Amino acid sequence: MLFTLDRPKPALPNSYFWTWDHSTNWMLDDPGLQNSGCYNAYLKHPDTFVQDYRRLVDFAAALGVKGIVIWGFLRDSHGGVDAAKRVAGYAASKNVSIMPGVGTTWYGGVYYEGDHPYSLRRFLREHPDMRMLDEYGHPRGENGEYGACPATPEYRQWLRESLSWLFREFEIGGVNLENGDLLTDYHPATQALRADWPPDDQEFFFFQGLSYRQALAALQDRLPHILGTYATYTGFNFGRDIRDQSDYSISSMGSKPPAMLSILPEESICQWTLSGMVFQRPLPLMAYLDDGAPQAAFDNPAWPAELKTVNKHSVGFLHQGSQWSHIGRYECAVSSIKEACLRAFRSGLEGVSIHGEVTSQHIPYALNYLAFSHFIHWPEDSLRDFGRVTLASVLGSAVDGEVYAEVLAHADAGEVTEADRKWLRERLGGYNTFNTDLQAFQRNRFYLWLQQRIDRNEVTGFF
Repeated sequence: MLFTLDRPKPALPNSYFWTWDHSTNWMLDDPGLQNSGCYNAYLKHPDTFVQDYRRLVDFAAALGVKGIVIWGFLRDSHGGVDAAKRVAGYAASKNVSIMPGVGTTWYGGVYYEGDHPYSLRRFLREHPDMRMLDEYGHPRGENGEYGACPATPEYRQWLRESLSWLFREFEIGGVNLENGDLLTDYHPATQALRADWPPDDQEFFFFQGLSYRQALAALQDRLPHILGTYATYTGFNFGRDIRDQSDYSISSMGSKPPAMLSILPEESICQWTLSGMVFQRPLPLMAYLDDGAPQAAFDNPAWPAELKTVNKHSVGFLHQGSQWSHIGRYECAVSSIKEACLRAFRSGLEGVSIHGEVTSQHIPYALNYLAFSHFIHWPEDSLRDFGRVTLASVLGSAVDGEVYAEVLAHADAGEVTEADRKWLRERLGGYNTFNTDLQAFQRNRFYLWLQQRIDRNEVTGFF
């Protein structure tokens, strides 16, 4: 996509894209391309990993997005250390922070896949007595190769060394810590440390806090200067305890904040999941057309208007517009993105993250990216403001950008007027395939998709 965005410092400065390496598809002609999954093997050509992320880095830099999380940052199958250095170095040259995904007790450790000293699987093969255990004393995960008990001195030393190596070896700007979604560990060494933890803290929050504390301690001196984030897998709203809920993706944090928030380093950044806090049926875009902060956006029992974050540094992770949501990977999620940015800003968060895996050549997701860029900078702007400022950069004028936003809202509501159709016909009719430039071609792709959207004849976002 060709455009130039003039951006001030964002109102939500610690915003970033979240990705898996295997399903980040900005190079579209690789036979190993995948659209979904977790724990997937990397099947694309090794150089595609570098090219996918070079393109995403360029796009993030153009949008004013601070960072990119990469789960699978280090794999033998896409070039290991050398390829990761190429990606991280290129991003650093563009002032974009690469944030490797690191599993502190699950999800591979620092080196996600390969026979490397800092691969979690290798560590567990060499130390089978340090595997995470279920309530029956059996190792968790396939063949006991996934989960580690975080309470042994050998493991703590290994974790510190692996994180120190990661930051010495690569020009990265942060890290995204996970410990395995809502897991618990019944290893005697872990349970022995439970006595020193607040007794009313939920078990999985204790396990998170224990594993994150050890990882963040290794980064203590770096934390003021990096995006040192850790996942809770929950919202920061109050409700039933997680053990009483059937779907963690829409869970609250329970009846009170987890104890780890007062135990982990103050400069670390808590990543809350916003996916279940925003409206599950998004507000119509018409609600935001002329009002960037409509009352309807705050009439949400899952996210009360007065709710604030409960720790110093927080960001939010939104799954809408991905395989992990009912608003899927190739769908337009502008309303949810706008809502998340507005509500996050009002609640005191410092950033929002969305998935960055789909190429911007897919028009619905291009609109998602553009909306994300706009609303992390100006979260209280209206949809018209988005059109006048950001869509104008693509469509060539503030007038066309504003009208496009208006017609998009009308299409979302099923209330397209004859004036809307006439405007679109004029824009499409003015495109000459025999005498045009690349910018005009890109503009036409946006108009063509919107026409298909209006006609309910959309089968793809690529034109």
